[in-house]
Amino acid sequence: MSSQFKKYRMTRKNVLLLAQAIINVHGKIAWQDYASDSPYPDQHSLNLNEIKGNSQKFERFRNEFTHQMYDYVINDEMQRLEQEL
Repeated sequence: MSSQFKKYRMTRKNVLLLAQAIINVHGKIAWQDYASDSPYPDQHSLNLNEIKGNSQKFERFRNEFTHQMYDYVINDEMQRLEQEL
């Protein structure tokens, strides 16, 4: 099942590919904000249209999630999506 691990450069196209792969695998893009002063971390989520349409959200996603492309399941899904393009 597992294909060869592929290293991606973080181009806009690949960042969006990563976003779609995370949505496909986890059902959503979500993270917790531990930087806030709240006793409970804020839950954040993004959808693909927000990432595509808002440069700030795009950068936030890229900063928070680039490391996930090193996850084999996510990496496989990115490669599968790439084949469909």
